[in-house]
Amino acid sequence: MQLIIHDGVLEKYIPEAGDEVIVIPESVTKIAKRAFSGTGIREVVFPDGLKEIGESAFEGCRSLQKADLPDSVTELGERCFAITDLKKIEIPPQIKVLKNGVFDGNMGYKELTVPGTLQEIGELNFSANRGLRYAVVEEGVERIMRRAFNGNPELEELTLPKSVRFVDHLAFDGSGAPKHLTISGTNQKVWDEAFCGLQGLEDAVLEEGVEEIGVRSFAYCSHLRLVSVPDSLRKLSFRSFSGCTELREIRIPEGVEEIPDCAFYACKNLKKLCLPSSVKKIGKNAFYQCIRLSEITVPADAEVAEDAFEGCRLLGK
Repeated sequence: MQLIIHDGVLEKYIPEAGDEVIVIPESVTKIAKRAFSGTGIREVVFPDGLKEIGESAFEGCRSLQKADLPDSVTELGERCFAITDLKKIEIPPQIKVLKNGVFDGNMGYKELTVPGTLQEIGELNFSANRGLRYAVVEEGVERIMRRAFNGNPELEELTLPKSVRFVDHLAFDGSGAPKHLTISGTNQKVWDEAFCGLQGLEDAVLEEGVEEIGVRSFAYCSHLRLVSVPDSLRKLSFRSFSGCTELREIRIPEGVEEIPDCAFYACKNLKKLCLPSSVKKIGKNAFYQCIRLSEITVPADAEVAEDAFEGCRLLGK
């Protein structure tokens, strides 16, 4: 084993035959960018004074199963443990923002706890981790960024805290959990595409205070059956529930003025809907191919697009 170290920075690891366990000297406070990338190590032992692990430092170490991080670590570079086989993930308490892709494509671990000391889960952090079954995001985490949990079809349980203030596009696309979701009323809007493609979602509760459901917020949640909507809701958006093929019934409260284009596009099991008197407009393809829609109340003065109910048996189309 050969380690090239200058002024506390481990700059390069040069593999030798038989290397499996790497013990990093106590003098090292930083591991440089791509220092171990693509090598065949199975375990790394870090010194207690380690502060920083650079971008892609261990990326592509497909045999790496153990790398316990000391509490001294204050920065993890983008993709530093991507495409590895770690059996356990622990995020040091001084990390406030988990940068993009740190644990992307890791197949080794089944359980995950994201500590409340972390404020933001960056893009693609736990994406395509097909071994992951159970995850808890603790109270304190505020932001979940784009595709953070994307592509985890075997994920059975995921708990989200009320502290979450923002979920970015496609954060759970192609994942099997969370199955049950509550959006705190402290959030006025369900974020655009936040839960789009979340395959495991079965029911969602929007607490009083939520005023808007964003663009494609719940689109293509193919197992979503029940949505509890508060009286505070005032706005639906383009394709809010498009492709929710198991959605059977939803209450639209007084105050909502428009059912926008494709809002319930291809909700094939939607059976009945009562639109409040506040609705003034129903957009293009709003209920396209809602083939089981047998009962709907539309305000007499509402402007209805010609193809709003295209493919609905209700209208004989």
